[in-house]
Amino acid sequence: MKHMEFSHKDIYVKVHTPLIVTRFDEESKNHELVYANIIDIDSRVQAVFAQFHHSKKANDVYFLLRHAPRIGETGYDKSSWSVRPKGKYKHQSQRENETFVSGIVASERVLERREEGFAIFAWDGNIHQKFFWAIDAYYETPLLEEWAAYLFEQLVRDKGLVPLVVHDFTGDYPDLVAFDLLVGEDVLDEYISFGLSSGRIHLIEDNREELIN
Repeated sequence: MKHMEFSHKDIYVKVHTPLIVTRFDEESKNHELVYANIIDIDSRVQAVFAQFHHSKKANDVYFLLRHAPRIGETGYDKSSWSVRPKGKYKHQSQRENETFVSGIVASERVLERREEGFAIFAWDGNIHQKFFWAIDAYYETPLLEEWAAYLFEQLVRDKGLVPLVVHDFTGDYPDLVAFDLLVGEDVLDEYISFGLSSGRIHLIEDNREELIN
């Protein structure tokens, strides 16, 4: 478990987090927050939620991640690293017991397609299946499930689909895989057209009729 801490002027908030997912920006060398699970008392969780509204206006907003020591624990790693919000977020919380509230903070790109892309999460590790579902739900490109692996591999090769960084601090999310899809239908259509013309993927007669209809 980690502490996720926010400090700005006279505001200081600290909550526990078992999981965050980030996008690493090679140019700025910053981790940008995509998704976070947090847990703590209600007032702290709500205070963290509030900072994501503030982060739309302030470039100096960031969260520090540090080890959350257990009672009596000594000799632990006291180093920290930072995560910065980017874009718009949504959040929700639910009460776990009389003391603790759990919360989720997610970039809008996780919840639905945006102009700048869509984040695809495979909690069970089956990323090809989740990739196919995402294309089928949010994009106009015709795609058969058996083509998903080909399209996925081409996009990863050309960096149109980039891996997100999963930080599992408790070991409770061993299978989670996440990617950021950065291209639109025009690029996806080009890959499918090339795959068909080159024989990398095939369209059988029954599937052709389904696509036409």
